[in-house]
Amino acid sequence: MLYYSQIAGESLKVEIVSDPEGATHVKLPDGRQMQVDFQPALGEDLFSVLVDGHSHQVHIEPGENRGDYEVTLDGQVYTVTVETERQHRLSSLAPRQNLHTGEVQVKAPMPGLVSIVAVEVGQPVEQGQRIAILEAMKMENELRAPKAGTVKALNVQPGQTVEQNKVLAIIE
Repeated sequence: MLYYSQIAGESLKVEIVSDPEGATHVKLPDGRQMQVDFQPALGEDLFSVLVDGHSHQVHIEPGENRGDYEVTLDGQVYTVTVETERQHRLSSLAPRQNLHTGEVQVKAPMPGLVSIVAVEVGQPVEQGQRIAILEAMKMENELRAPKAGTVKALNVQPGQTVEQNKVLAIIE
């Protein structure tokens, strides 16, 4: 399975595959491949990770937004964002800024049911902050702010069904 991640501002595309014997391998963009075993340790956020035979204790806590994590490895704390290939493609469809007004419209990328609206009119938002969750095709699709700004308008509420390209929010 293909994943896109950002670690300390650096983008990384990795592929995770299993071989016929059941071992898991991580393929990096530079061609390197590592065998990885990932097992829960004590507590729900602590894991034992074996990378090419080297053992590491990793503490992983979910961040504020879906796909964001605070990862502590060997005493260093990293902020990591992980997207599946599908999530990455959806985020690439994010609305573009209207250069004439400085406003950005957050639109539904597909028809679906709005399950969560995470912001309010007048609320300041950061780029990448969750705006809403749209349920479509039995999946939850997180819609994020394409830029930092203030929520000028909200045109939906939880439980509302929307069509593709419906403007859900306006950020200025």
